[in-house]
Amino acid sequence: MNQKKIVALLMSFVLLFPLFSPLNTKAAAVTLEDQMKAMVEAGVMQGYANGDLKPRQNVTRAEFATFLTRALKLPEGPSTFKDVPSTLKLAPGVNAAAAAKIVNGGSDGRFHPDALITRQDMALMISNAFDYLGMDVEYKPSGFADVEGLSSAHKIAIGKAVSLGIIQGYSSTIFNPAENARRDHAAAFIYRLLEAAKANGESSPDPVGPPVTEPEPPKEEPEPQPQPEPAKPYQLADIDSTGKLTYSSLSYSTYETAKQAMDSRGQELILKNNKIIHMKTNGGMVFAGSTKATVTLFSDSTLKTLKAYMPTSAGFNNEVKYITSNENFVKVSLGGKEFYMKHEDSILVPFEGAPGRSYYNVKNGELYYHIYLYSANRYASFLAGPAPDFMTAGNKYYSWDNATFYNDRGRVAGTAYQYFQFLSARSTTNYTADELDSYINQALAEREATGLAKYKDATKKSKLLGLGATLKKVEAEKRINALMMLGMAIHESDYGTSGHAYKNNNLFGIAVYDSKPEEGKSFPTPEDSVYHLADGYLNDRYVIPNPATAWKQTIANGAAPGNKGVGINVRYASDIDWGAKVAGHMYRIDKALGQKDFGQYQIGLTNVENLNVRSLPNGTIQFAYREAGMPVAMLGNPVSGWQKVISDELAYNEAYVYSQYVTPLPIAK
Repeated sequence: MNQKKIVALLMSFVLLFPLFSPLNTKAAAVTLEDQMKAMVEAGVMQGYANGDLKPRQNVTRAEFATFLTRALKLPEGPSTFKDVPSTLKLAPGVNAAAAAKIVNGGSDGRFHPDALITRQDMALMISNAFDYLGMDVEYKPSGFADVEGLSSAHKIAIGKAVSLGIIQGYSSTIFNPAENARRDHAAAFIYRLLEAAKANGESSPDPVGPPVTEPEPPKEEPEPQPQPEPAKPYQLADIDSTGKLTYSSLSYSTYETAKQAMDSRGQELILKNNKIIHMKTNGGMVFAGSTKATVTLFSDSTLKTLKAYMPTSAGFNNEVKYITSNENFVKVSLGGKEFYMKHEDSILVPFEGAPGRSYYNVKNGELYYHIYLYSANRYASFLAGPAPDFMTAGNKYYSWDNATFYNDRGRVAGTAYQYFQFLSARSTTNYTADELDSYINQALAEREATGLAKYKDATKKSKLLGLGATLKKVEAEKRINALMMLGMAIHESDYGTSGHAYKNNNLFGIAVYDSKPEEGKSFPTPEDSVYHLADGYLNDRYVIPNPATAWKQTIANGAAPGNKGVGINVRYASDIDWGAKVAGHMYRIDKALGQKDFGQYQIGLTNVENLNVRSLPNGTIQFAYREAGMPVAMLGNPVSGWQKVISDELAYNEAYVYSQYVTPLPIAK
């Protein structure tokens, strides 16, 4: 143990807080407010005007590093990270913490000082502080089900902090590791860290004079101890409406015996090493949980064939419907399709006592989707389009495919699709270049008027300005709907004001990956990015039905924005709501410009696999839809059993399919 650090810390801490009780006694009664006030009085944190502590304000990585530097009175350190220049106000605190090996950067040499710190990274810094102080803290598993997918370093850090009472969960099984930490949480964690250091230091005598070395007594061979019985990792539990688990007194060695007992006893959950791995049918939902930027959705239970993927970031929806599971996989539903997930990528959450759930509601005749962001424990919302006529204001509705909606009782309220979400990219908008530009100018003026810094001078600087002519030209030459491309550009570049738009003329997030969001493809002009979207992405792999190579066939899932079950959204973006968001922008533009596009085509979905699409009735085959559920835009009524449709194939404008193999969709109006 590093006695000098402990003793120095104790002296300052006792002088500051002589009345506080040792850890795990009366300290447990100290409130978050008390702990935060103590940290402000100690100079670890600072308050705001009028005595406001802003306890619920989020904390950045640089701020928490600085709090630790002040609390532990760390010596100065050299400049360490590329993105922490000496001019940064909190650079001294970050550099001192880095020198003490309490904070670390990424492999790219960056610390990301302005990023909000998560609870899991806060725990890791506190664990590193244990090492700096020379505290020998025993690791004990935390028991939180939602930390199983984290790195071993994070799990150990959380377990150590929990064992000392420094960090607590929201329940016995929920820690919310990816949630952004608040100021009151940061203050409490550091306060308890100091208390733990105080207790640790008091239990060891201060060194007086040089150490005395005595010969060790001869060691005796230990007697052989009986081996413990093999652990039984599987356990059954029930859950009440508040989310509280009641565990069975029995445990099981295998999943099969646990499942048999669950079925015979009528219990609701199976846990393995305190993590839920099986729930009753229709018993809940699944969230993506991993230290990776995305998790894979597989097409089969062998978990070998990638079908789609979704993000783990706190800023995105990663909720899917739970169908069933065993010890090898989790079966889920999303976008009208069934997928399989790995257990290490999944967090199974029963409906009872769930912290939140995504839902739809109606406002002024329009449909809004309120996404529950599990990792951040908050909601975000967007306009999806017109509300179906079976919905009423004041009620919540739930859906995993943006089409079939359930009420609070779990019963189907009705089915209705959003027109633009399933409209073919090969269709043509009725709007001219000037009309598209007029909308761009209007939208930019509205955003600039908000006064937000990111929209400052948007009417002069946005990369969308004057883009209408290029959008219409690409539509004519490449057969990609100009309205859809504008909706994509608005969504991906935040109305042409994003960093990628300004720096790289990249309007569509091209080559911007979840694992490296700061990188992306650069273009000479915004117009070049539009052409690259059409040629290098949509016509090359996402929209064209007959890609040249086999791997591209796996990402050609229909020529519409779609969802994770069908369309461009399956593989173009990890965001499971990307297609719905793009369609929402298309709806908003169309509404502002006079609704010339809405309902122009009748939309249907194919209902058989390997459906041949022909140039004429009984004519030459252009291509085949390999899967059922592919969106098509129908032209007129069927004639002699044949339905004329817009062709997905670039070389043809029209095509024919046998009408009985296309099911018209009910459209929300």
